[in-house]
Amino acid sequence: MVKLVSALAAKKADEETIRNGVSSVDLMKKVAAGVLENCSLGEGRSLIVCGKGGNGGDGYALYLLMKERGLPVDVVDFGESKHEGAASLRALCEKEVKKFDESMNFSDYQTVFDCIFGIGLGRAVTGEALAAIKKINASGARVVSVDIPSGLSSDGGNQMGEAVHANVTISVQNLKVGCFLNDGLDAAGEVGALDVGIADAEGEAFLVEEEDVIGLFPPLKRNLHKGALGRLSVIAGSESYSGAAVIAELGATAFALGDGLVKLCVPDVILYPVMNKITECTLLSCPSKDGRIAYDEAILQKATAGANAVLFGNGVDVSDEGRKILRYLIKNLSAPLVLDADGLNMLSEEPELLRERKGATVLTPHPREMSRLMGLPTEEILSDPVSYAKEFASRFGVVVALKGASTVVTDGKTAFVSVTGTPGMAKGGSGDLLAGAVAALIAGGRDGLLSTYGAAYILGVAGEGAAREKGEYSSLPTDTHRHIASVVKYLSEKAK
Repeated sequence: MVKLVSALAAKKADEETIRNGVSSVDLMKKVAAGVLENCSLGEGRSLIVCGKGGNGGDGYALYLLMKERGLPVDVVDFGESKHEGAASLRALCEKEVKKFDESMNFSDYQTVFDCIFGIGLGRAVTGEALAAIKKINASGARVVSVDIPSGLSSDGGNQMGEAVHANVTISVQNLKVGCFLNDGLDAAGEVGALDVGIADAEGEAFLVEEEDVIGLFPPLKRNLHKGALGRLSVIAGSESYSGAAVIAELGATAFALGDGLVKLCVPDVILYPVMNKITECTLLSCPSKDGRIAYDEAILQKATAGANAVLFGNGVDVSDEGRKILRYLIKNLSAPLVLDADGLNMLSEEPELLRERKGATVLTPHPREMSRLMGLPTEEILSDPVSYAKEFASRFGVVVALKGASTVVTDGKTAFVSVTGTPGMAKGGSGDLLAGAVAALIAGGRDGLLSTYGAAYILGVAGEGAAREKGEYSSLPTDTHRHIASVVKYLSEKAK
């Protein structure tokens, strides 16, 4: 796993390094040398755009190094630096620095180095900096951002009004978490870290890689029976949200991920549409009221008996009957419980219910559902999704998978970010598949945290396969499901 750091952690590491006797100027020179070594310059002229803070100092150091090596380069800034180290480097090239002017043509350059804002940006970009960012994005040049694309929030990955869209981002010492969240996935381009000897920074999260999920599928013994591979119960559906195909896919997903027995528990009003879509799963017809699953303790006991994990909430709709079912599962189910969709919407009315939960619990909200659970605006959640997911998970002792362009998974102590997937997965039903995949892996006897970030990674790779087959616009959740088996096959063969 690769460590991702927050702005605060990176700043503390910088300060510790300087206290230990390394000057900020020396660090800027090391950054410049590393950037130049790793950016693969062409033969054309380069432009370095420097801001007034420490990130601008990296740019001035880079300009001086490129001039020393006889490389064609110009440097532009917005006036005197506010950073002591950067100011001293600017003084060495002040006669050659061009003051930014909106009439400048950035399209004449083959490479543009973005050194305007670093990790400390806490406000929307305005004025000359905003104009420069727009020029960089419109230049057609190859863009290299130093540390983080200017205008991108280091912790939330959101554009602060406007952000540079880089081809390459060379992060200083550690990768910044914002490059892998929200707008950061589009703005950062290819991302790498540059070791310049800065003190070790505390990780905010870890980037999930293939090697981290291979262990999910060890070789199977020959002497097995279906019960040993995991029993999953899925309580889902309503007349308004029958989604028979999606409900069936939840079951098929569990089989594709290795479960031996899957029970779909649906209200009797949609029994036959679902029945026509499944082959391998068993079906339990549940009583209904007003088109939704009705609370019936005896049926719930039958639905959950022997289950190694239970998934609840997909398409059940919000109702008093559903609230009773949710309370029953939270208070009485000893097996791991995965809550999604309307299960989360009903939980958001009374999140303190989670304190009565004795078994392992996983929640799979999207940002709006997370905002309801925490009583905060969605924009606030998106401003720092890792911290908010950690806070909620820690408060209630659950695992949270906060969905989005990337998925943040945390148990409140450690956080993981999975960036697999494509824009083609932004369709109704994709979230249901993730919840089903999480529940399936847990039912197979795996740890809840590993199952959750593993499911996010696997579903993303399967979605990428679907997009290669059908295209990002036309691929469907059912296409994603069809590709799960090939991902599992690949990982299980790797595990051997």
